[in-house]
Amino acid sequence: MKCKITPELSAKDWKEFCSRFHFDNDKLPLIRSIYTAMLPLVDAYAYYSIKQDLQRVSLAHYAYGLVTLGNGADELSELYLNHEQLEEAYIADCLSLMLLSNAYEQFAKTVEKDSCLYAIELSFLGDEYPLELLPEIFEHVSPDGIRLTGSNMLMPLKTAALIIKLDSQKKKNITELCNTCACKFSISGIEALLFLIGASQFLNQKCQIPKQ
Repeated sequence: MKCKITPELSAKDWKEFCSRFHFDNDKLPLIRSIYTAMLPLVDAYAYYSIKQDLQRVSLAHYAYGLVTLGNGADELSELYLNHEQLEEAYIADCLSLMLLSNAYEQFAKTVEKDSCLYAIELSFLGDEYPLELLPEIFEHVSPDGIRLTGSNMLMPLKTAALIIKLDSQKKKNITELCNTCACKFSISGIEALLFLIGASQFLNQKCQIPKQ
């Protein structure tokens, strides 16, 4: 199954953005301008299944799938890196993280509608479930526009594989489903990780080992 997703930042997201990612408020005009440039490039979809057919998942009711922002978000970050604009590239990655979080919520709502059940927990591969499930999930949902590399990396980079636990009783609000996922981790750690990824990509492009 496939559904179009239209993630966007809410007023609450904007209120929390600078404190969450440790930006000064005077950076907001730059952040908003990058967001304005990014949003038309986002081509988000969820590819999913509500069948209970994963061999390593023993839940009574669940859904699983891939959520992606498409290639545009990656290309914008790469454009900034190519122009040595590391701060702008980092901001673009932070915005992508927020948009993905919103996309997960929209995906969960779609699953609830299709299954007539409530989403009560959202988990990512590598957390509660092994990464080895990724090829099986990829094969089952057959996502056009997403590629799985030989090293089990999803392309575009702004793509995640997830499993949603379902139940007949509502236990949480949609916005609270991923309290244990990557989008709720310590942001200082994410900040460092995103910067290192961006810097390493930039250095790999710019630094060439002289031939002997």
